[in-house]
Amino acid sequence: MLVSNLISISEAQCDEPLDSVQDWIDLFNLCQDDLTLVAKMLVTIGNIAVTVTDGKTSIVLADNAGLSTAHRILNVYYTPAGGKEIEMRRLQPRDNYSKGWKLDSINLYLQGLGIETTGAVRVDIYKKLSHIVYVESPESYTPTSPEIPEEYHGMYISWLCAKNQQREEEPTDKADFMAEYNQTKQTFAIDRLREMEPWNVKELQMIQSQNGGE
Repeated sequence: MLVSNLISISEAQCDEPLDSVQDWIDLFNLCQDDLTLVAKMLVTIGNIAVTVTDGKTSIVLADNAGLSTAHRILNVYYTPAGGKEIEMRRLQPRDNYSKGWKLDSINLYLQGLGIETTGAVRVDIYKKLSHIVYVESPESYTPTSPEIPEEYHGMYISWLCAKNQQREEEPTDKADFMAEYNQTKQTFAIDRLREMEPWNVKELQMIQSQNGGE
């Protein structure tokens, strides 16, 4: 379903629609941020060229269009010039000696590399769900559809209506819409975890218990 359709349905369900499309878009983007935590949208960013000095290199996350969208970095692979790709091990932040990769809020670091001066990096990430950028033209958002599976698009309607009712000080309606949102979000989280991390039994059991043990 398109974002514009989700907004239209939400407007129809609310007694007092928001004043502008921008207000709806702002609420939609807040929902994207909330769902990012459980969406587990896998993306691979490849062929990141790096320069190696003394067996080390770093990548500024904000300078790479793909890495700048990362919610969580999963796997890092390194290919030295003329060599074969190897999977790097994640290191503790204070480990300055072992071979692998580590992270801070600005850079992705690789260390323990060879004597080569160039190489390439490939990274698997869970990406942030995309924000909608509104411009004074319907074409700026109407062709856009959320990245999550369509059977869960109804969550956006529940979220938008709940936030609208909060603004209108309708606590009962807000609670109903938010309860509906949270219930569907938990089911969505279970489905994504089963698909993307079936080995993560503890987290799956925790979410299932919150969702009534389904």
